[in-house]
Amino acid sequence: MPTTSATFGATQNGRTITANVIDGAIHLEVSHAQSRVRTSAPLSLITEAGDLLRGLSVVATREREVHESYELAVGKRIGAHEVTHTEHAIDLRNDAGQVFTLILRAANDGVAFRWVLPALGESVQVLGADACVEVSSAAACWPLKYTPWYEEPRTVSTVGQLPVTQEGYGLPLLVELDAQDGTFVLLAEADLDGRYGGSRLLKQDDVPSSSTSATSTLTYALADPVQLSSEPVAAPWRVFFLGTLPEIVESHLVEDLAAPARGGIPEWVRPGRSAWSWWSDFYSGAQLDVQKRLVDFAAEHGWDHVLVDCGWDRAWLPELVAYASARGIGIFVWVSWDWLKVDTELAEWAAWGVAGIKPDFMESESQERYRWYDSVIAECARVGLMVNFHGSVIPRGWARTYPHVISYEAVRGAEYYVFYNDPFDAPVHNTIVPFTRNVVGSADYTPVTFSAKSRTSSEAHELALSVVLESGMTNFADDIAQYQRRPLAQLVLDSIVAAWDETRLLGGRPGEWVALARRHGEHWFVGVISAGAARSVTFPVPAEQFTLVTDAPASQQELSYSADDNSTDDNNSTNSTGALVSTTINAVAGQVTLNLAANGGATLVPPHAAALHRTPQVLAAPRLASALEVGEPGQRVSVEVSEPANTLNSLVITGPKGWDITPESSGWSITVPAQARPGSVATFGVRVSDAAKRTPLTHFRIAVAPSVGVTSLVEAHPIAASNQFGPVERNQTNGGGDPFDGQPMTIGGTVYDRGLGVSSPSHLRFAVGGIAQRLTGSVGIDCETPATRATARVVGDGVVLASFELEANLEPQELDLDITGVHLLDLETVATSTDPAHVDWINPQIVRSLQGHTS
Repeated sequence: MPTTSATFGATQNGRTITANVIDGAIHLEVSHAQSRVRTSAPLSLITEAGDLLRGLSVVATREREVHESYELAVGKRIGAHEVTHTEHAIDLRNDAGQVFTLILRAANDGVAFRWVLPALGESVQVLGADACVEVSSAAACWPLKYTPWYEEPRTVSTVGQLPVTQEGYGLPLLVELDAQDGTFVLLAEADLDGRYGGSRLLKQDDVPSSSTSATSTLTYALADPVQLSSEPVAAPWRVFFLGTLPEIVESHLVEDLAAPARGGIPEWVRPGRSAWSWWSDFYSGAQLDVQKRLVDFAAEHGWDHVLVDCGWDRAWLPELVAYASARGIGIFVWVSWDWLKVDTELAEWAAWGVAGIKPDFMESESQERYRWYDSVIAECARVGLMVNFHGSVIPRGWARTYPHVISYEAVRGAEYYVFYNDPFDAPVHNTIVPFTRNVVGSADYTPVTFSAKSRTSSEAHELALSVVLESGMTNFADDIAQYQRRPLAQLVLDSIVAAWDETRLLGGRPGEWVALARRHGEHWFVGVISAGAARSVTFPVPAEQFTLVTDAPASQQELSYSADDNSTDDNNSTNSTGALVSTTINAVAGQVTLNLAANGGATLVPPHAAALHRTPQVLAAPRLASALEVGEPGQRVSVEVSEPANTLNSLVITGPKGWDITPESSGWSITVPAQARPGSVATFGVRVSDAAKRTPLTHFRIAVAPSVGVTSLVEAHPIAASNQFGPVERNQTNGGGDPFDGQPMTIGGTVYDRGLGVSSPSHLRFAVGGIAQRLTGSVGIDCETPATRATARVVGDGVVLASFELEANLEPQELDLDITGVHLLDLETVATSTDPAHVDWINPQIVRSLQGHTS
């Protein structure tokens, strides 16, 4: 017979989660040592029809030991992981006859619970909170104000001091349960996808307690309503890390609770360090030469990737990818989530040889947005792209479920030093992140920003962030010149990695200081940062000889350390800026005491680290007979390999969706899709077969011929493009350095709705195949750059067909040019005034007669 009152639980390593069924409702208690966390109200599942978890009776229960194995490609401990959990599942029937399953889990480092919901139908919408957690109002905590992109600063507070707000607080939230025995709880969430939605914590008013102190309630509440389907669905785990700070920081409980990956870790997943120019040069993502310099720097210093941020152009991005692949560097590309065409562009970029993507500005916890995440993650897995999510939700165990998702932002990082008028105490925030946000997964803080004028952290603090913060893709944000000026910093950045074999918390308290040790192979790396006034910190270190890089000159005279053998090297050296100092420590499983400057830091690296510097090796890519052809829709185009025939079997070719590729004796035959848009360009990557995708590649492009009649160059793809400032814009002026930031095109007071907006000097090249007859349109200087002049030229196969001297505030000059027989058509502008002129090519069109048609 069903029971209406009973107690069930799961226990492991002193961590216990208990469910009490009392009068048809579920009450939970979580405990470890002397600490208790209880629900202040029964568990609930609020829908428009009311709470579905009322009138519950127990139908059946099941207990088991959970044994699972998995591997991580990124994180604080990569490689093999073993999961051993105690589980208790309870089937409960509500007063409407619906059966729900409550699953309790206990682990060595915490506990969790989740609901498995029956097929309730697509009309059921979950609206509200499900678990109200009661803690002492006096308990210390380290919150951040909730936003669905998790970029608020983390601060020091008590639970009672937290205001009651509509927004609430973001996960994970760390609370100190017992200051005497050092027990903490970290409230988090795990195993979430588009079948549900994300949650936050809402603070309720404090209430008197039977003891001498008041209690507060923190409630797991959905950020947005969730629409259930006609299939059963498991709600996300509500997770309680329990233990000391080292136990929590080193835990993988969120990954342990996540769904397993479908297959192993793909060989092309490659965590690493990346050069990135956006932070130091906001609009440099549009400049091919800047990105090539970053590639050269990354290759020289043994880094792994270059992240190309907003403004890159498809006309030159494949060239950059090929250039980088010859030097062993992967290219990541930024894209705003709402611009991304998931079904087509990801496969296209993968065909170019792009290593990964950085989608940005998702900024939502809604179920609909999680379904977007699902689609992007699945397509990137299919085509072989890594993912670094920005403007995103926090990790919920995706490092296990999706090994190619290597990092997330979801943290207030270095961009807030310079790009927002929002001052915050960065050193305090930085010392909290390792105990909270970084516990649940990689955090792309984009660290080590020496040139930030508004920062209050010391240079050694900034440098130590490279070890203290873990990210499967570590984007070093400052201009590479800032690192070159600091040999000690360059030494550290060249020696560390982005995926660690082991992590240990050596000491610290959130909001004050933290010392973290991370192991790569046989060697340890230690990062230390502090907040506030200068302080002395002592912590144990692994048995290792270290090069210590810390603050100077203020702290240099006070610098002290102790080790078991007290052996030292007094030959301190200071870099060219005088901001960092180094010395040598021999630590034989001993203690280190460091005197840190205000908001200071220190980094300890093995002295062999300099050996990781390397000179780039330029490798040869496959050679093709031609790099460009023009084809008609439905036509077959041949790609011939210039290499000896016996190498052909070792080569692979990849291309965008919808293009049929057939092997031939000397290469491949590619069919232009019947629906291919005239003027578009498809790019194909050719490389030696390599599951890791690390062999150099070359490209072949097929430009779709202009159609009979009129083909607009506004919709066409150029095969080469450069622009003085930012990307070339379509149907708007050049504007600033971002894509789509222009204004309506206005020349001589007249507004035009179709055209190409550039900033001089600029260059656009189109492949027209020698089959068109005329170029029509007009060209002029936009009113947004008054008092400027420029020369505009139309060039066909290297011959100037027309030249126009332009002045601001004048009407545009008409284009009507004979381009018969022209294969490559160039639109060029050069400024002839001191200030760059914004030039608009108004409605440029290719006219092709039927007589010019070739089959």
